[in-house]
Amino acid sequence: MSHWAWVRQAIGLACVLAVAAGTDQAAGQDAAPADAWPMARGSLAGTGRSAAVLTVPLAEAWRRDFPEAAFAAVPVIADGVVYLGDLDGHFHALDLNTGETRWTRTIEQAGFPSAAALADDSRLPLVVGDDLGIVRGLDRATGETRWEYATEGEISGGPTILPAADGPRVLVGSQDASLSCLDLETGKRLWTHSIADQIRCGPTVARTAAGDRIFLAGCDGRLHVIDAANGEERAAIEIGGPTGTTPAVSGDIVLFGTEGGEFFAIDFVKAEIAWQKRPGTSAQAYRSSAALADGLAIVGSRGRAVEAFEIATGTRAWRQPRGGRVDASPVIVGLAPDPGDVPREAAVIADARGTIALLDGSTGDPVWEFDAGGGFSGGAAVASGRVVIASDDGTIWCFDGRGHD
Repeated sequence: MSHWAWVRQAIGLACVLAVAAGTDQAAGQDAAPADAWPMARGSLAGTGRSAAVLTVPLAEAWRRDFPEAAFAAVPVIADGVVYLGDLDGHFHALDLNTGETRWTRTIEQAGFPSAAALADDSRLPLVVGDDLGIVRGLDRATGETRWEYATEGEISGGPTILPAADGPRVLVGSQDASLSCLDLETGKRLWTHSIADQIRCGPTVARTAAGDRIFLAGCDGRLHVIDAANGEERAAIEIGGPTGTTPAVSGDIVLFGTEGGEFFAIDFVKAEIAWQKRPGTSAQAYRSSAALADGLAIVGSRGRAVEAFEIATGTRAWRQPRGGRVDASPVIVGLAPDPGDVPREAAVIADARGTIALLDGSTGDPVWEFDAGGGFSGGAAVASGRVVIASDDGTIWCFDGRGHD
């Protein structure tokens, strides 16, 4: 990379991060750090945001083909290692720079449909659940099991790691309709909360003056607001039908779509619907979780489109048709501007037809596209200037967005 390219990227990085910091402060959002993607939606609040800033076009860094595998989960990344399980019971740790295998762990007769989760401390285990309902704490260096916790239903949504004064906790939902809170180091259960039907989403958390609040969008047709300290329910807001998508939190507002094709914004302090939208008379289901850009909730639809709604009003800001269903959840990144350009954000998206793209966050216009040739149901992870995503047909792709002249 030339000296000018380094200078340009440094200036762009500073500008974009300054804009993002102002946006986050105003909207109450948070983001994954630039060098890690620790859980399925990046952060406690499920915003799908990364502090990373990318330069386009992205360049293919490496790919790994696992011909007998299928991937449905989002990778997680920390300390230069990518962690990802497949649907056939293999859990992989790969080098972020090269794609080479650090270790692989095989669990017989199980599969990993959802993401793992990681704490900041590499001495603590990574946590992942399988389709038999077993949650494991795995040693990050070796893959060896440090503890197990059994539920009675598939773990469909990735765990969430919640920092606490007495040690980090694991929040994990199960299709047995239970939400469990575990000690991260030992796997000991601290409390359990049950709802009336399956939990397929990942839990998200808002850190409020009244205490940490957990949000579950349930198959029982309710958004549940739960006290993280003891597992007691504080509110349950009717949404008229099931959903398995992970909520995103912006200030006092929780945002998500449903199987019935409606998109909700719920004020969790007032315990009431702020607005709800059904974009069309034949609206398709939302199985993508929303990502939060500058004042917008950006979400994929089974109607072969990506849509953006204004968080404040519910007005649809834009709609970008795609070649296939968009079940994979978007990720928001900054784009390093050329000299004289205005800093902007972009959504990393992938569809069932096999296209990966960066869409301009404010307009939905494509900024960069790549035909991977295989469909995606799990979204991307972004860390250290790279985008990592795994396809339904067993390929893990890594793209470099650090800029190359």
